[in-house]
Amino acid sequence: MTYPQPFVAETILAHSVPVQIDNSKAQNNNLLHSVHHIWTPDIRILYHDGFELYRWDGFLPPAEFTARALCAFGLAYLRLKRFDRAEALYLELLKRFSTAYAAPEAQYYLGVTRYRRDPDSDELLTQWANLRSRYPMSEYRIKQSFKDFP
Repeated sequence: MTYPQPFVAETILAHSVPVQIDNSKAQNNNLLHSVHHIWTPDIRILYHDGFELYRWDGFLPPAEFTARALCAFGLAYLRLKRFDRAEALYLELLKRFSTAYAAPEAQYYLGVTRYRRDPDSDELLTQWANLRSRYPMSEYRIKQSFKDFP
């Protein structure tokens, strides 16, 4: 099981207040219907007003879950313009979980984070060059490939 692993729980508790909804109980049906729940686990990073900052569905083993959670919390902080927090999480993910499925996404958004903090910096293109070299077959490499065209 993923959640009881200490490093998973530490990551979750460091950045959120976890809430678990039992989808087998009838009293939760209205909530589950309102969020269009389809599969478990259904992980959502929500802002205090209920705005969804990130989500994913389905089981991930502990290391992949932690990498995905770091990426999710990073994007949440980026959306909230808390650039230092976002950057720290992306760097942690890339250091600890460089081969995880979430790593290319973290590399992509590390560049975006640094650009949003300082649009005059060359960090966006630097990080995207790192993305091209480290994760050439990733979805996020394709997403940045528009910069390859004249």
